[in-house]
Order: sequence, then structure tokens, then C-alpha cells
Amino acid sequence: MPDSPREPGAPPALPLAAPPSGAFDLATFRRELASRTASAVQALRARIGSEALYAFALFLDAEAAFTTVSASANTEEALARRAAARAEADPRYRGEAGRRLLRWSTPDWGYHDFSPEVRALSLPPVLEWRPGADVALYAALVGALKVIDRAGLFGRGAERAFLTVNVLCPSPSPAFFLKGLKLLNPRPTVERHLRETAMAPFVRCVNRAPRRERMRIWLALYEDLYMEWRTPIAEEARARGMSPWDVEAELARFGAKAVPALVDLLAHYGFASPFDHNRGLETREVWLAGSALFLLRRIGGVHEREIARLQKLVGEFVERDRRLKIAPTLAENTARVLWQLRPRRFPEPQMDPQTYKLLNPEPFLPRAGR
Repeated sequence: MPDSPREPGAPPALPLAAPPSGAFDLATFRRELASRTASAVQALRARIGSEALYAFALFLDAEAAFTTVSASANTEEALARRAAARAEADPRYRGEAGRRLLRWSTPDWGYHDFSPEVRALSLPPVLEWRPGADVALYAALVGALKVIDRAGLFGRGAERAFLTVNVLCPSPSPAFFLKGLKLLNPRPTVERHLRETAMAPFVRCVNRAPRRERMRIWLALYEDLYMEWRTPIAEEARARGMSPWDVEAELARFGAKAVPALVDLLAHYGFASPFDHNRGLETREVWLAGSALFLLRRIGGVHEREIARLQKLVGEFVERDRRLKIAPTLAENTARVLWQLRPRRFPEPQMDPQTYKLLNPEPFLPRAGR
């Protein structure tokens, strides 16, 4: 792809030449990165024509200890094309939902890694990094992008406000995304992103629903995130950096009203296959059941009706565990929660450290608890 003529104010092209010693020179890297990226931006604008450019990024292969850098960009039109293509096989990508899911998925951008010249730049091997090298290299990336921005290649005024410039990587953490966002963009762009991608607006949106419906939405999202289901609301929550623990905080606000639903989750998922041998861990179902159990304890205020349900579940877990060599910890965990909720009524549970089975189930069974 030939470069278009250099625009006024763009950095001059510089040959990438290592110092005589052959060592990596950070200043030379930054100047060459700015020069090659400026040429890439000019060529990109000639290529996309009248399409609306909304994102440009220097793309790394990792947040830290990165070994490659490339130039990536996307337009609103390319985003719509990619979402429509995905929607043919997966209905989640239809319409606006698909565009939201793919908007900041850099590897799915229409112009991902579009510049061979930027990709050809070499970074020092990670094993040769000195302390603070990651900070210095990141600063060089940011500095190069700021040089291009000052030259006006990212646009000016309203055009610039609607173009987001960042340093990205595969699945960037919210903190990493926000760091580059604030360093490289004008305030209106940052504020728009905080409305569109931050967690707080999402929480406010859910909490505008009627109270009963609101709790149902949070419970469904809690289940989706723990089970790693790719529902539209779960994808939106993940895009805003929301974890199951953030959802737990919202559910805890409902107090005792959430307790029956949490016991329902424990009863529903607590009898799933206990171990995922491919991962060498407990299954997601058991994780969800245990998390619901401990959230119940965190909320407190458990009615006697739910205490009786927990006692019954202890008995059913113990009966299930008799058939297992290694049991999940749900029997002991449920007994422990009963003890913590009613310490005068239930003793401290005891667990076999080898099999994880509850050793003193009798005090927790329904008859003994009456």
C-alpha cells in the first residue's frame, strides 16, 4: 500500500538505524514510530475514503512484556460490515448489539494490523529489559501518538472528538484501556467513553427498572457471568469490566429479599458434576453454587424457612458425597454457613482434609435442627 504525500506538519521519515553499539535506542525508536505511524495514518485516510474513522490504536501483543507493535484502526462502516458477517452465524451480532460487542475488539477491526511498516519496527527482547523498561516503552508509544496528534493527522475540532486514539492489546483490562484513553484524547472524547464503556452507567441503567424486575436482572447476570454464558447483557457487562463480584454487591443491596433466590441457585447448581477434569478445577456450576451460598451469609437476615431448606440440602449433599472419593466442599460449606448464621443452634462443622467430606453432618440435618 503506497503512502500518500506527507501532510504539512507531519514528522519527516527517518531510517531505522541502530546505534553503532547495536543496542536498542529508545529515542530513535520513538522518532521512527512517529514517522511510520504518520505515514500509515495518511495512507489509511486515502484508503477509507469517506468512511467515518472512529478508532486508531497502536496494538501490542500484551499489556506488559510486549514484543510487537502494530497499527490498527476501524470505521463505523467496517464495524457494521463485520457485525453483519458475524450475525449470519451467530444472532447475538445482529444490529446494534453486534456493533457494541465488536466496537473495541481490536483483532476484529476492519483495518487491524494494516501497516507492514509499523509492524516491521523491532522492540528489544523482554529478557534484555531493564527495570522500568515497560514504562519507558509505553511512554514512547504515547509520545509518538501525541506528535502525530499535534500535527493534526487525527483531525481537529469535532472530527478529533469523535476519533478515539489509544494503545491497546488483546482483551485489555479496564485500567489499561482507561490509561491510554485519558493520556491520548481530549476531554469530550474521554467523557463520552466513560458514559459508553464505564460500569457506573450500566449499573444505573439496570437500577432504573422496577425493584422486582431489577433483582431478576441482576440474578440473571450473576448466573451468566459465573457460567461464562455469552448473552447480550453479559457481553455488555464484560465490555464495561464488570465481574461476578460486582454483581454480588448489587444483589447484596436487596437484603433478605434476595435470599430465597440464592438458595434456589445453590439447590439448582449444587448437584452438578463437581470437577472439570480438563481444567483441573471445580466446575463453574459448583463455583456458582458456592458463591451464592457465601453471598447468602454476607447478606444475613435468613428466615427460618430458608434455614430449613439449607438443612435439607446438607443432608442431600452428604448423601451424594458418599458415592464420591473426593467430594466438593458444598456440604461442609453449607453447614458452616448454618453455624455462622445460627451459632447457638449449630456446632462448628468438621471436614475431612483428604476427601473434603463433612464429618459431623448429624447436627445439621432437619430433625436434629428442630
